Amino acid sequence: MTNKAAKIAKQWLDDADAILVTASNGLSISEGLNLFANDKKLKEVLGDLVDKYHLPNLLTAFAFKYPNQLDYWRMVARVVEYYGNNYEISNYMQDIKKIIGNKILFCLDI
Repeated sequence: MTNKAAKIAKQWLDDADAILVTASNGLSISEGLNLFANDKKLKEVLGDLVDKYHLPNLLTAFAFKYPNQLDYWRMVARVVEYYGNNYEISNYMQDIKKIIGNKILFCLDI
């Protein structure tokens, strides 16, 4: 990136009311959320539901057609509890926040 382009980009960021950050699954993984992993963390987060429904990963857990709605909501609650209430910002997200400042930040992981 040239110096001129960097100055223009900074001006756009400074002038923006809000910022939309789009990223691939790598951003989620860097934040500790791997939707595709079949690992120890999956069992830690979902507990007995992994074996009960043979869930290979979180992505499947969200798409699965649970015969019992209570188990669906158990899965959602466990994911929110684990990833929401225990969230610790990564270095990558700290860097993004430094660049964006106090702007409204929307992250879309596509």
